[in-house]
Amino acid sequence: SATSKFNPLYKIISMNTIGSGEASAVYQPDILFLEEGVSEHPLAQEVLSRLSGVPQQKFQDFSTLTEQMKSSQYDVFGEGKKSLALSRFKGSFLKKCPGVSPGMVCCNYYVVNLSKNCIYDCSYCFLQDFLGNNPMQVAYVNVEDLLVELEEVFTQYPDRNFRVGTGELTDSLALDTIIPYTDYLLPFFNRQTNAVLELKTKSDQIANLLNHPDPTNIIVSWSLNPQSIIDQEEKGTPRLSQRLEAARACLDKGYRIGFHFDPIILIPGWEEAYRQLVDILCDTLPIDKIAWVSLGSFRYRPALKSIIKDRHPETRLFTSEHLPSKDGKFRYLRPLRNQAYETIRGYLMSRSEELNIYLCMETKEIWEDVTGKTPRSDKKLDQFFDL
Repeated sequence: SATSKFNPLYKIISMNTIGSGEASAVYQPDILFLEEGVSEHPLAQEVLSRLSGVPQQKFQDFSTLTEQMKSSQYDVFGEGKKSLALSRFKGSFLKKCPGVSPGMVCCNYYVVNLSKNCIYDCSYCFLQDFLGNNPMQVAYVNVEDLLVELEEVFTQYPDRNFRVGTGELTDSLALDTIIPYTDYLLPFFNRQTNAVLELKTKSDQIANLLNHPDPTNIIVSWSLNPQSIIDQEEKGTPRLSQRLEAARACLDKGYRIGFHFDPIILIPGWEEAYRQLVDILCDTLPIDKIAWVSLGSFRYRPALKSIIKDRHPETRLFTSEHLPSKDGKFRYLRPLRNQAYETIRGYLMSRSEELNIYLCMETKEIWEDVTGKTPRSDKKLDQFFDL
């Protein structure tokens, strides 16, 4: 595969094997930063026990620490992945998905940010801009405060169904072997009557999920792309086969599973690449057991383009023309997006007409072009959308 400024972002401390024996590395940081008093939290104690050999440094003021880190680094975002800070989150954890933006149809989704930054280095990742000056991985360990907040909200609105995800500013599972959020989240969501948890990932770190006895109210979803795009644009991530093996293991355990073809990247020959992706997916897993597949095209804020070209000079993200949309993000031209969605949706529906397929962060016009209707007129998808 093509070279880039990507370097190994973590040491291999153990291997995770599923099915065929393929394995991916488990993250270990070069240094662990500890906010004063953070070790009183049970989750912090677990992390410290799992990273006992990693050098530690305490800090009081997070902004001072980040300024010190930034002053000595060229690639702040990339180098920052090698450091892990344990901190407390101050404020409200639960937020409406930021996909609610001008002109876009947004699914009924809530996000909880327990961590910031990601051990992977995907060329298209918006965190390069959004967290560009964040020189480390950050994990919030006051998870007990989160559970109290969620309990209050879910109880206050018993007639509302909450779909909650943890994968906005990080990968939901990539660090779960050393920061076991799922040990806390899964038992809590198992007890809920009006909420489900979605763990969105590119990872195969599912050991905690397989050891947990109850899959109730938990959906595990994987972001997928053709292997050629994974090789070029998703540095450090598990292969397509590893993700699908992890999905099969979770399905066998009783978890609901979903997939996100997002971002769809229109490289030369994309039609055949995505046709093969659909065939591999449907030949590997029973399509009638898939909760949904979402489709979303490559999109970016203006400032991200130069960052991508600098950090990933061999990228193929910009081989097609992009124009600004109503929400200020650049996207493929509308006819190209229509063609991509219609084509890939057609591949999927040829394997199952009952599969739930929805578009992520797209306009009503695109929805109507591709499906002939808006989400509210589709009874299968109506539950997902708040227009």
